[in-house]
Amino acid sequence: MTNTIKVIDKAFHILNSFDETNKSVRLKELSHITSLNKSTILRICDSLIKHNFLVKNEINGSYSLGPGTWKIGSIYNSNFKIGEEIKYILNEICTLTGQSSGFWVKSRNKKVCLYRINSKSELNHYIIEGTTFPLVSATGKILLAFSENKQNLLNKIKKNGYIFTIGERLDNIASLAIPIFDNKKLFKGALSVSGWKQFFNSKTLPKYVQILKSKRIILERLLSE
Repeated sequence: MTNTIKVIDKAFHILNSFDETNKSVRLKELSHITSLNKSTILRICDSLIKHNFLVKNEINGSYSLGPGTWKIGSIYNSNFKIGEEIKYILNEICTLTGQSSGFWVKSRNKKVCLYRINSKSELNHYIIEGTTFPLVSATGKILLAFSENKQNLLNKIKKNGYIFTIGERLDNIASLAIPIFDNKKLFKGALSVSGWKQFFNSKTLPKYVQILKSKRIILERLLSE
């Protein structure tokens, strides 16, 4: 049983190697990312291909996520029946700020971009829905504060009403986030705008904060239905 669990852990380690910058990964890269030997990766990838969680490019030998991951993601996303309405709100935030906007939730020790509208600007902060990251930057701090009762962060949010960070996960990227609750005051996630740091200054930051807070009322009403 222990060996079976270890194999499953390794399979998920391989699947988690794929993200917005690693959409197609070769065997050598998978070995580097996961620290697994190539023979182990080949065996696990063959099984993942069999069950449609990976596809292999027979020309260059690289691997990509398969349709099975889309199926699982679609089922997960269907739990949030108000997704289109949330994305409508995010699109309004994106239009008003000119920056990318997202709604984030916590999954174990990661933050998940559940819904996202990327800025139409050429200088945008582009993220794919479903992508996971460490619990850093403004969204990560919001999620940590309310899910793990981080008192120093809670005090900061109580004082300012938001968290603002620059360059915590990516250099030159700024992130602004506020907490979202339902009508029972249960924490639901983090609402954010993010983009290149030059777009966040003493003039625009208060404006972005007010836009997020104004949309929070609608979002919290949706999450309470």
